[in-house]
Amino acid sequence: YQKFSDALQRVGVTPIEAVGKPFDEDEHEAMMQQPAPDGTESGTVLAEIQPGYRLGDRVLRHARVIVAE
Repeated sequence: YQKFSDALQRVGVTPIEAVGKPFDEDEHEAMMQQPAPDGTESGTVLAEIQPGYRLGDRVLRHARVIVAE
């Protein structure tokens, strides 16, 4: 697994940061909504179900996330 991850990084594949960021439909795919905890704005990504990846500016796979209502 580590060798595969290293090979992907060498060609420029990077994970998409999701948790704690505002929901962005160009990078994230909302799978669920949950009530926002105190101090969290609506539309913030609460958790990541499946990581997403990009190659340069292109999204290879959207991050599947849970979004605050």
